[in-house]
Amino acid sequence: MPIDLKKALGATALATAILAGAGSAMAADLRVNIAADPSMIDPITYSELIAGQVISNMYESFTAIDADGQVIPALAESWEPLEGNLGFRFKLREGVKFHSGREFTAEDVKFSFEELLRPGNKAGLNAPYLDVVVGADAMKDGSADTLSGVTVVDDYTVEVAFTRPDVLFPIYPIYLFDSGIVEEAGPEWYNKVSAGTGAFKFENWSRGQKVELAAHADYWGGAPATDGVEFVVIPSPETAMAMFETGDLDVMVVDGPSMRRVLGNPELKERAITAARAQVRYLAMNSDLYEPFKDKRVREAVCRSLDQDAMIAGLYSGAAKPLYGQVTEGVAGYNPDLPKIEYDPEKAKALLAEAGYPNGDGLPPIKLSTTEPNKNQHLYFASQLQEILNMPVDVELVERGTHLKSINSGQTPFFAWGWSAGYPDGLYFLSQLWYSDSPYNRGWKNAEFDALIDKASMTADNKERYAIYHEAEGMLMDDWGTCPLPVSTLMATVRDGVSGVAIQPFGLVPFADVTIAE
Repeated sequence: MPIDLKKALGATALATAILAGAGSAMAADLRVNIAADPSMIDPITYSELIAGQVISNMYESFTAIDADGQVIPALAESWEPLEGNLGFRFKLREGVKFHSGREFTAEDVKFSFEELLRPGNKAGLNAPYLDVVVGADAMKDGSADTLSGVTVVDDYTVEVAFTRPDVLFPIYPIYLFDSGIVEEAGPEWYNKVSAGTGAFKFENWSRGQKVELAAHADYWGGAPATDGVEFVVIPSPETAMAMFETGDLDVMVVDGPSMRRVLGNPELKERAITAARAQVRYLAMNSDLYEPFKDKRVREAVCRSLDQDAMIAGLYSGAAKPLYGQVTEGVAGYNPDLPKIEYDPEKAKALLAEAGYPNGDGLPPIKLSTTEPNKNQHLYFASQLQEILNMPVDVELVERGTHLKSINSGQTPFFAWGWSAGYPDGLYFLSQLWYSDSPYNRGWKNAEFDALIDKASMTADNKERYAIYHEAEGMLMDDWGTCPLPVSTLMATVRDGVSGVAIQPFGLVPFADVTIAE
């Protein structure tokens, strides 16, 4: 949903939002399925979706996203731009307690930023947001030990100075954490305790089984009404379904293969909650690793060999929408006027022949890499490309952690994956996936596109900024830099007696307000 940035980022900022308080009595743990172990459990190296489901219940940022997908204040009550839009002054929320019991202050903001930039910490998704801060480069190359662009004005006021304007900075999901935790628990503190301000704190991680969180009684929004949350590792959607039906799960995140069963069962369908997913799906074609992908005609031929309508019906049981760009519906900056990508096998064959590969002759063999839960989708992609283009492609199953490391380091030539928005603005998708200098670039790079993204990040006016997004997105699609894939509906089912579970385009809302009837 669009955000009025002139209002949100102005001197008045957003009105203070107080989350709902706790229920009348503590209850049992809330049990929720996750498809695999999180790749990490700390806010520094955080870089993948399953970890985000867990971590978002423990750590918070300046702002949060509510059940309607709107930005609301969290650890910052308000903010105002510095002169020339070269930074922001943040007024922090008072009375916030870390899981350690220490009070959250401006010193913790500075510490969090510095740890995300410190060499050797292998920081993940949150770190690139800080590149614009004065002194970030010196921190990253080790020539400075402190971040000069962050000024602690007083305990509850902090100024962050930029080298160039970045109008979206207050809504970035930069997790803030306890500056006393390293001294207290050692350098690997994240395996023992959590250092956040969220409604739940880390308790235990039994790898391959579950991650356990306990309620944070001093949570600033009110103590949670559950004892804690158990994220149960269940790789098989069928097993998750069986456990939900026998009462061994309170909330089931419904994966693609289970959607047909849920939608076809009136009782399960009645318990389901859904949202349009703020996640792009795409097919990545890395021309640095596979020579034919350097030809635009080959990339277009691949895209026109995939039938999104057939995928929606067969793979998603109708619970999905086609995607023709790289910003999803419901996210600020979405362009509803992008041309449809037509499924056209004959044109695909002709394009491949024009590129010098008639009937696939001369195409080197290539692996289409994926993980076990996504195998069926990739088998469909491979069969289409083999049948229509005679492309020598085989599906390669890779362990999830290994796959993530490979695609994030640009070492995988051909794969389909998803990218969930970290904040409700289209710049997230465009900058994270396709900006040349992004650590998560998926294999297409263009200097003119980069210049548009730089311009957008300095444009506070919504209408003007969205127009820049549309131009950049059109450039990406005109060059067939990727093949957009259907975006599935987010779905979860909730058992009787559980209330307060909410889902929005960015996933399940953290469980602070959930209650379980005795």
